[in-house]
Amino acid sequence: MQSITIPSEADIKAIDLDSLVWDDLMDGTLQESMGAAIKAVLDEISETDIVINLAEQNAATGKTAKFIIDNCANAANWKIVSTDMFQDTFLTTSDYFDNVGNAANVYKNDVSGTTEVEFDEAGNAIMFRQLDIHNNNAVIREIDLTVSPELLGVNDLVNEAVPQVPCTHIVNSAGDSLASEGTFSPDVEIVFTWLVSNGFPVAEANGARLALIRAFKRLPQNGLLIIPFFGYPLVNEAFWDVSSALQLTGAAHEAEYRLNTEADNSGYWQLGVIKKL
Repeated sequence: MQSITIPSEADIKAIDLDSLVWDDLMDGTLQESMGAAIKAVLDEISETDIVINLAEQNAATGKTAKFIIDNCANAANWKIVSTDMFQDTFLTTSDYFDNVGNAANVYKNDVSGTTEVEFDEAGNAIMFRQLDIHNNNAVIREIDLTVSPELLGVNDLVNEAVPQVPCTHIVNSAGDSLASEGTFSPDVEIVFTWLVSNGFPVAEANGARLALIRAFKRLPQNGLLIIPFFGYPLVNEAFWDVSSALQLTGAAHEAEYRLNTEADNSGYWQLGVIKKL
C-alpha cells in the first residue's frame, strides 16, 4: 500500500460537518466528528485496489460503511468489509446490507460461531472458548471462568497468532466473495471497541488487546490501523500494551493522535492512527 501523510489536527477540525452526508436515524457507534476524521485519513489514499476492514463488535449496522461510501472520494473503488457476528445482540445488524444499499463493494465477514461458552449443571458459565471456524473449530483460546482471569501480558501479545480467514468466506449482498482465493489481508483496519461492559472487565480488556494486535499483524507495509474512541481507558490502555509488544518485536510503526476534545489540544485524543512501516 502507498505511504500516506496523516492529515493534521487543524485540517481535520476545519472540515465542515454540515457538508457531510450523515444519517442521524441509523443505529451505530460512529459519531459524526469521528467520521469526519476517518474520512480525512482515508481521502489521502489514492490507490483503488484497497480493502478496508471495519471491526465493529456488536455494532456492524452499516452506518460506518455507508458513511465511507457517501463521503470518501475514492470509496467506489475500494472494497469495504464489516466484521461482526451480525446477531442483533445490542444493535440491529441484520439490516446491514439494506442499510448500505446492497452496494456491490460492501461485504460481511461473519464471525458468528467463533466463541463457545460451557455451563455447569446449575447454569453457571464455567468455560469460554474461542474457536477457529475455518480450521475445524480448533480451540484458539480457552478461559476457565471459575478462577480469576489474568490480563494478557506483552509476551502474550507478541506470540499471538492471527486466525486466517478465507476470502471466499467474506461476501457481499449478492453472495459474491471478496476474492476467489487467498486469505483476508486488509490494507486498512478500523477497530471499533465495544465500550459497553458486560461485567467481565478483564476479559473485555483482553479482547481489546487481541483485536488491535491481530489487526496490526494483518496489515501490509504502510497499512493503517485506525482506532476510534482512543481516549477511553479500555482502548487507550490496550493500545499502549500493544505498542509495547510491537516495540519488543521491532515491528516498525508510527503513531499519530487526532481529534482532541479541546480546541487548544489540551484534552484527550479521540482517534489513534498507526502506520505499519
